[in-house]
This record gives sequence, structure tokens and C-alpha cells, in this order.
Amino acid sequence: MIEHAGGRVVFTSADEVPWNDEVDVVVVGSGAAGWSAAIAARRAGADVLVLEKLERIGGTTAKAGGECGGTPAPGELPQRAGTWLWICDHPWLAELGHTDPREDALRYLARLARPTRYDPGSPFLGLPSDEHALLETFYDQGRRVVTELDALGAPHLRPLAETWDYWADLPENRTPRGRALYAPLPDGRESTGAEIVEAMSAAAERTGVGVRTSTPVHGLIVDSDSGAVVGVQAGRSAANASLVRARGGVVFATGGFTHDAALRTAHLPAPITGGVAARGSTGDLVHLASALGARLANMNEAWLTPMVLDHGAEPVSGAFRLPGDSMVLLDRFGRRVVNEKVTYNEMTRAFLRWDETLGEYSSRVLVMLFDRSVSDRCRAMPGDAPVDEGGGNPLARVGGAAEHEIVADTLAELATAIDARLVRHLDRFPGLRLADDWAERATESVRRFDELARNGLDVDFHRGTSRTQRARSGPPRSDEFANPTMYPFDRSGPWYAVLLVAGTLDTKGGPVIDPDGRIVRPDGSPIAGIYGAGNCVASPAGQAYWGGGTTLGLAVTFGWLAGEHAAERAAQRTAPT
Repeated sequence: MIEHAGGRVVFTSADEVPWNDEVDVVVVGSGAAGWSAAIAARRAGADVLVLEKLERIGGTTAKAGGECGGTPAPGELPQRAGTWLWICDHPWLAELGHTDPREDALRYLARLARPTRYDPGSPFLGLPSDEHALLETFYDQGRRVVTELDALGAPHLRPLAETWDYWADLPENRTPRGRALYAPLPDGRESTGAEIVEAMSAAAERTGVGVRTSTPVHGLIVDSDSGAVVGVQAGRSAANASLVRARGGVVFATGGFTHDAALRTAHLPAPITGGVAARGSTGDLVHLASALGARLANMNEAWLTPMVLDHGAEPVSGAFRLPGDSMVLLDRFGRRVVNEKVTYNEMTRAFLRWDETLGEYSSRVLVMLFDRSVSDRCRAMPGDAPVDEGGGNPLARVGGAAEHEIVADTLAELATAIDARLVRHLDRFPGLRLADDWAERATESVRRFDELARNGLDVDFHRGTSRTQRARSGPPRSDEFANPTMYPFDRSGPWYAVLLVAGTLDTKGGPVIDPDGRIVRPDGSPIAGIYGAGNCVASPAGQAYWGGGTTLGLAVTFGWLAGEHAAERAAQRTAPT
């Protein structure tokens, strides 16, 4: 037996194990990647069992989206933040009048996945051949996967015609909108992640897929003769685990390592102290695959998002969209540090910058400063939900208040209140305080912002210069100024602030997979019988976040391929000779 950092791997003869259960394919995890694998394996004729470590199915997928804006008016439906799948060349693009040629799409995928290596004139666009192969697979197979899921109602899908990719204005992006898909409800609204999970699990269970909750996988059984993974140890505790044989293989869809502090500290930038992933995202596959000698990659990457500081290490949601035009992000010195209208993944990188002069992370907590007009107008933007209700708008809901908002009549009073709030968090952010002259510097930053707003051009951070930024900012309040994302502050007070920190939707690192979802060794050879998809593996996206729904698009595509391959392997092993 080999024990490795919380994961157990047992080498023995498969025929000598006292198995408690036997199936063709075991799927570990019940988010979108897991259900996609289970559905694909079952459609290929396999006997499938899904094991979920938590008491409820869904993982991080089920946390995405939700009802918005408090109680609706009589006769109105609640606003909601939907959950999307981002897929190249999907079958509904034609009805939007778009095409998505393969070579163009691959250039967009590669340009952002590995920007330091991208070379459009070289073989594989400058990427390693195995990474390029995964992008090709995502393009080639994603269309088929969503077509199959739609046919099963797992879920039914429709395109978002007006939604721009996150990098819509890059010259490599020849199909800048239309790739995102949503699952419509009967009333026309977008399904949340929990409703997508419900549709997928129902489709799986209708075909005979079994599922067990509160059943974590503690270890792997590896056949000592072939070196293949042949089963798992699963149950409420490692001491009393059941032994489940998987004739075709085990597909892991267990999420990343957001909630494993040791892995986070070892691999992610220091300012990232938590995230919004399901609490089961504790790096289970990293530990187990490492014990098998798997190659790991992308361990320093994550799907990034700002989080509200006062929601603690495990907030209910990320701050996915910073609303309003009279709004800036300031560091502890009162300096504006980032384009506040870029997408959440890119904005979060500002929190991670090291100040080489001061020897500190000056932006590890940023102050979202806004005025009364933003407070009045931006608490119930369509499609947003306040973070204290599970959505992505960091402002409290209309008619309500939230403890995480700080309000004062003057910037000097606001600085005092912010500093007092930071004191509460010195255990997580030792030594972090506002500079003594924060209010004066913040006043200068606001004055500079107002000047740029009146001129209509943000020469400092290029806010509002892309179609994506303008669309995500919401409708302009007037046409008085040329840049609809910027408006001079109302300096009469009161002033409002929300403190933001860097977090993750989940991590992107783990064992490397091949185009069939098989986990591979450092030499690229697959480890027989073990597969992965979703956030538990090294994401084919690399550094990229191509558009809203990227995480689920990748999850369902590679989950499906892994399930298919494991089912085929089971059929080959049981076929008569």
C-alpha cells in the first residue's frame, strides 16, 4: 500500500479484492462534469454509479446563479442570474447568422490559453502539441456533446444572441458573440446552475444511473499486474469504506482545491485566501493522482473573482460585476489601480500585484468607492443579485442594507471607518491598514477620474473601450459624456465603500488529461482506468477565460468524452473472446 498526502492507493490483484459492489464506470462528483460523464457512459451501454462526497448533489455547478433583487412586484417574476455553457461552433450559431470556423476559433482559444507562447505562424500555434490537441478536441467535440445533452433535455439549450465573449474585441476572435448557451425555463428565464444539475441528474437517473450522496472516495485500488485503476474505497469514513469495482474506469469530477489551505498556499498567489467553490473542493484528485505518478499542471492558475471581505473566507458569492459609473477601485494608499469594468477574472489580477518598491501586496484589499447616485441606481440591475443573496452584485439589495457596506458623510470619515473594519481582519491580513493620507489621495483619485469622465476617455486604465466592458456596465444614465461607463462623482456625500479581496470560483490545476479525459504520466502515457474532467484537472483553458460559461462548457465536453471512453473500455474487457 502507498499512502500519499491524504489519499490512499492500494496495489493488489483485482481478482483478490473482496468487492462490495461492481459497476462498469464509477463517476466521482456530481457537478456538470460528473453528470455529463455519467450520461455519456450510460448511453454507451455502461452500468454507472455516481458517488458524491457531500450530502447534496451538484458541487460548485449548483452554486451558480440564483434569484435576484429581493421580492418582485405583484405579477412579476424574480430576476435571476443564469448559468451558461460556452461552446465553439455549437449548432444554434447558424440561426444567429454566425459562423465559427475551426482555424479562427483555435487562434482565439490558443491566444488566451498561453499568451506568452502563442505564435500564429508556428506549428500548434506555439503551444505544446498536447495542449493544442485539447483545444482541438474542445472545438471538435463540444458541438456534439451539447447536441446530445439538448436532445435528452439535460438540459435543453438556446443561444444568448447578444452576449459578448469576454475578449470580444481581440482580432483573433472572429465570432465575438453567440457562443454562450443557456437553459431556458418554461417562463423564458435562464436556468441556474442548480436547475441545470437537476436536469442532468434527472436524465441520468431515468436511464438507470445510480447515485450515492455522503459518500466520499478515500482511495484507489490499482491492479498490481496491469497497473490499472480498477476501483475505489468509498464511504463516510476511510476505516469503514466500501470497495467498489469499476470495470471500465473511474471518472473524477471532484472540483479543484479552493478549500485545501495547504495546496492553495503552496501553489496560488499569496493574496488568494479562499473562494466560492463548493466546500467539497479540497483537491481530492490532486492527492490521489500524485500517488499514481500523474503529471500535474496549471497548479498556479484559477478561475478568479473578487470577493467581499466581510463575508469571510467562504462567501456566498463572488463580486462578478461592479455596477455603476461613479465608482472606482482604490488601494490602501487611495490610488486607482485597475480598469473596474473588465471581467472579474481579469480584474482580480490587480489584487495579486507585488509592489517591488514597498515589498508588499498593496492591493490585496481594494476599496470599491462609489457615490450616492450609484447606491440609488445600481442595487437591482437586471441579471444581478447582491452577494449577500448569492449573486454577483456587491451592493446590498434595494430597500435593504448589508453589514459589508461602509457609509460616511466625508472621505475622511470613510477612511476612519474603513480602517476600523480592516482591524477586524488582521488575523487574515496582518498589518493591513490604510495609509494616513488615504482620504487626501482618494480625493485626488476622484478628481482625476472626474476629469477623465468629462473628457470621455480613460487614458489611465482604458475603461469602457471594449464592447464587453460597455455591455457589462449596464445602460448609461445619460448621453452627456462620451464614455457611458464613467460619470463624475457626486462629491456632496454620502460616500460608500465595499472592501474586496481576491478569490476563486475554483482552481484550474491538477493532473493533465488527454483528449479522451485519461489522466497521464509525465511522459504523456495514460494511466489506465482513471479519468478526470472539470476543475479537478489541469484546465485545457490554461490562463484563459474565453467567455461566460467557459467552465461548464469545458466540464461537460471532457466529462462526456471521459465517460464514453471508460464505457468503451468496460465493453472491451467484458466482450466474449
